[in-house]
Amino acid sequence: MKLEKVAGFQRIYQAETFPNDFDDMFKKSKGQRKRYLLWLYTWLKILDDQGQDALSLQQFEYLKNTDNPRLYALRHPHSQINERYIFVYIEDGIFVYIEDGAVVLLTAFKEKDTDDYCTAISRANRIFSELEDDDNGNP
Repeated sequence: MKLEKVAGFQRIYQAETFPNDFDDMFKKSKGQRKRYLLWLYTWLKILDDQGQDALSLQQFEYLKNTDNPRLYALRHPHSQINERYIFVYIEDGIFVYIEDGAVVLLTAFKEKDTDDYCTAISRANRIFSELEDDDNGNP
């Protein structure tokens, strides 16, 4: 699994599978995809600029019982499709080649019921483990 720096950001990275996860949410509507991508990039910019302080904002939530790694979700509170973006905030030298304070986008999904969250968290943990195994996160 490869890690890619997201263009236009200083400390935002994504698992190589993240773009496909994002696109899968919008198979039927390219216009909707463009609108939600703009929303996502707006909040990633805030996260990139403010770092850990941004995690206290309403759009970010810590996912309980996810301490290794500690996962967060970015959510659009007024979204019609109830999309979620799961990421890890890098701290305590989790990756050798990525600075603390960076964000790694792991997966994106539509939350239709609580099972969707469990499935997405399992997927995010699997992706994170693969990233750790591959050159310890070397992008």
